[in-house]
Amino acid sequence: MRSVLQDVLDRIPEALGAAVVGLDGIAVEKVAAQPTFNIDLASAQAIGLVKRAGSTLRDPAADRLEEVSVVSRSGLTILRSIGGDYYLCVVLAPGCIPGRARYEVWKASPTGGGAA
Repeated sequence: MRSVLQDVLDRIPEALGAAVVGLDGIAVEKVAAQPTFNIDLASAQAIGLVKRAGSTLRDPAADRLEEVSVVSRSGLTILRSIGGDYYLCVVLAPGCIPGRARYEVWKASPTGGGAA
């Protein structure tokens, strides 16, 4: 799993970090492009948005969130469901190409043909 996350970082030059995070906010595996980047904090904050967005669905079991993207001044965060209560979280710096980043995250997920 760590090699899949590292591969995502290698394919997206603007990536700051990647993690597999559960709905409890705890990353079970993670990699950061720079030692100063706190992927634990970034993924925990982002998963809170997934939980809030999922709670607004009429029938969360039937209408499960596949992907959530959050754009801010500090960059882009993509969370993609990889099964169960786990998400692939990738945090990117400002100036990234959102379409390419979303494609690479999709490709790394089990539904995209990857092995995350």
